[in-house]
Amino acid sequence: MTKEEELKEKTAKGLKFKEEGATAFKAGNYDKALKHYHFALLHLRGLNDNPLTVGNARDPENLKEEDITELEKEISTINSNMALCQLRLERFDQITRCANAALKANPFNPKAKFRLAQGLIREGSIIKATKLLDELEKASPNDPAFAAERRQIQHKEKQSEIKQRQEFAGMFDRTKE
Repeated sequence: MTKEEELKEKTAKGLKFKEEGATAFKAGNYDKALKHYHFALLHLRGLNDNPLTVGNARDPENLKEEDITELEKEISTINSNMALCQLRLERFDQITRCANAALKANPFNPKAKFRLAQGLIREGSIIKATKLLDELEKASPNDPAFAAERRQIQHKEKQSEIKQRQEFAGMFDRTKE
């Protein structure tokens, strides 16, 4: 088997696992979807002739969207899908890990940025999440998903405010003895 045939075979296997992950996700089996996505990544990582170009050793300041390879786009999409699975499973620390991996492969992936914002909100990093949402809303100002996450931020802030009030309740209202 030639190197080119081997590359095509590994790519095909990786994309097959990606599709199986999507099918499992649609069926609501998020753990199974994660397993398939993981196998897809195992097949697709390292297929590039120059491993230093896959999300590494590039000047981010001069990087353009057209510099991203199809392989990097696939890897980014898979990691972004994994972040969504982690969100559905409420594994909030894993959302940001997967979203960051997606953005490492393709920093122009808006879904990965959105998943990162969702993870940051759930971790309590409201300021970072708000900055990401602001950036995303510039490109798609009428996206209802952004409004939903803004409501999530408001809810988190309200919960935090209530908690603070409860902690400090009575601190200044002590009766004189």
